[in-house]
Amino acid sequence: MKKVLTLAALLAALSFAACGGNTKTGAQTAAKADTPSEADFAAMQQLYDDAEDDHGWMPLCKWQYVDLDGDGINEVWMRDRAEEYGAMFSLAGGQVSLIGIETDRFRAYTLEPKDGKGYFCKGGPAGGPSYYTEVITVKDSRVVERFNQLQVYDDIDGAGLNGEEISADKARAYMKALPEVKELEPGEWNLLDLTDYTRVPVHENSAKDDKLIMDFITEMYNNSLYTEEEFLKEHCTPRMLQQLLDDYEYDGEGYAFWDFRSESNDGFSDENAVIKIEKIDGRYYYEANDAGYIFRNILSAFVENGKVMFDGITVDATYEVFDPFANDAEEY
Repeated sequence: MKKVLTLAALLAALSFAACGGNTKTGAQTAAKADTPSEADFAAMQQLYDDAEDDHGWMPLCKWQYVDLDGDGINEVWMRDRAEEYGAMFSLAGGQVSLIGIETDRFRAYTLEPKDGKGYFCKGGPAGGPSYYTEVITVKDSRVVERFNQLQVYDDIDGAGLNGEEISADKARAYMKALPEVKELEPGEWNLLDLTDYTRVPVHENSAKDDKLIMDFITEMYNNSLYTEEEFLKEHCTPRMLQQLLDDYEYDGEGYAFWDFRSESNDGFSDENAVIKIEKIDGRYYYEANDAGYIFRNILSAFVENGKVMFDGITVDATYEVFDPFANDAEEY
């Protein structure tokens, strides 16, 4: 089942690690500057979540600086882990504001800066023979103009400028006067660690207990024992049972046993599905196959009277889930 990261968890979990990419960017790359604050990132995520535009359910966790209008003030380009959805933000004057959103259908691009103005654009098929275009003009790192149009084949079927409807002739003239398209290519992405470590407290376990716990996690996942209510009641602390109750998203009361799986499937585990388990900083990270999806979750656990007890579980947000149905998926 899919779970949405709360704003409180976002504030609690922010830390940074670089992830690879090429070094070019379609917009001029701004000079190296300080990282946005935790409050800035939280505000950006909140603006994104509250926007009326179509956006994904996954949190924005990749970011990089660009300078759309060449004024030396950084804009912040963010995307989700899969790079299907994203948004551009301004931090001008210490104020966080949303410039525009990109989606899996309406992809982002920019235009050559002109007369001190920069452009954040998106476009894509809007169903059938129609095509949607949006152009957001930025000057001094602030939005000064918004244009959009819908084309059906070569005919303009509607257009607007700053919220007011304009004629097809004015829309064509507006588009003709714009600078050349300049592809917005990812530079070096920075990765936010949005893992909610508060869900998985650390316990001091011996090497002997570590082995017992890791063997038990393997047995639990490979045999889908986490789907059995009696198993959960026997091997979960009251704290973890409450987590599973809180994560249950349906009417009535139940345990969200899918927390043990990836966020992509709701079936059952296969034998030998656990690929790897390791202990990191007192927590147990298990990497497993979920009907083709490769994911990693984190468990809090300890041994009590010879019995393994789970005390919390969370998704490892730093792990890039392998999606077997992605266009660029390769054999794992």
